[in-house]
Amino acid sequence: MSFSSKVKGELSLHFGNGRHCEIAEIAAYVNIYGQIAVFGGNFCLKIQTENDYAVKKCFTLLRKTFNIETKIFVRENSHLKRVKVYTIEITDPEEIQVIFQALRLVTNSIDQGTLVLSDMLVVQQNCCKRAFIRGAFLASGSISDPEKGYHFEIVCSDAKRAEQLQTIIRSFSVDAKIVQRKKSHVVYVKEGAQIVDMLAVMEANVALMDLENIRILKEMRNS
Repeated sequence: MSFSSKVKGELSLHFGNGRHCEIAEIAAYVNIYGQIAVFGGNFCLKIQTENDYAVKKCFTLLRKTFNIETKIFVRENSHLKRVKVYTIEITDPEEIQVIFQALRLVTNSIDQGTLVLSDMLVVQQNCCKRAFIRGAFLASGSISDPEKGYHFEIVCSDAKRAEQLQTIIRSFSVDAKIVQRKKSHVVYVKEGAQIVDMLAVMEANVALMDLENIRILKEMRNS
């Protein structure tokens, strides 16, 4: 198992301090994966991903926070047969409205089918900011093997999402930067000490200790 997968496995079992934190984490998943589709004149909120950790956590949070009972649909990726695509669909108009109001979501002016945060009210408290970053990393983040190098990133589909995430991360005094990669915008951190800070922010304490031990051994070898 990669170091990145270990971090995600740990974060998938970590829940926030209260309902406000759970809402912030769901907002991260919907902000990255959510889209509105129309079937037979009815709206449907879809959350689609190839990440099993993220879909299970989102499913659990929806049930725990909003008492929404839904299903996870699984299919094979049309291009990569061994890769599975997971989809959560919510079709009840009242449930969709409750989610939109709680998460403060609006349709993206750039891409009308996707969703973005209308403001930053769901991440006003530090604990909620931590939950949002945790959800964003679970959804589309990765971290390199610290034995080989230091690199932490979260991929966003457009500049607005990346800038929102960068603002939240920088509130913890972490110098996150943005780079455009093809059609995506990537929020990244490259310095080892700052990646340790990111693990602390997300409350991945086991991974943090593992990374610190590796850093100490590397420094001893270098000296």
